[in-house]
Amino acid sequence: MILAIVVGVLLYMALGMLYYSPLLFGNKWVQILNIKPEHPNYGLLSLVTVLTTILLYGAIQFSQAESVLDGMIVGAVIGVIIALAYAKDFIFGLGTNSKKPLSLYFISVGYHFIALTIIGSVMMFII
Repeated sequence: MILAIVVGVLLYMALGMLYYSPLLFGNKWVQILNIKPEHPNYGLLSLVTVLTTILLYGAIQFSQAESVLDGMIVGAVIGVIIALAYAKDFIFGLGTNSKKPLSLYFISVGYHFIALTIIGSVMMFII
């Protein structure tokens, strides 16, 4: 259990660093949001990552997943739920008075969908 969660947390963070790096979507994400890249609150970011990974592990256990594909499906379903929940915020302007381009939505939810799908399969490989 602990190994699967630790690997999941490390993988989630590593995927995030790659996904939001200038190699992939980092520059576009910063440009759309019109922000300066700064160091986030790593303590809070780590806490949310750990909690998300623990909940994914719990969902995999609750679903009685038995294979890597099952873990992948559980992660993907949670990714879709996040995407749908985030869509409501996006429709209302992401908490701002201005509408953001659709690409911001896909960049933001794409990371979680991809990461949770991969982590779900890796957790089942470890279990």
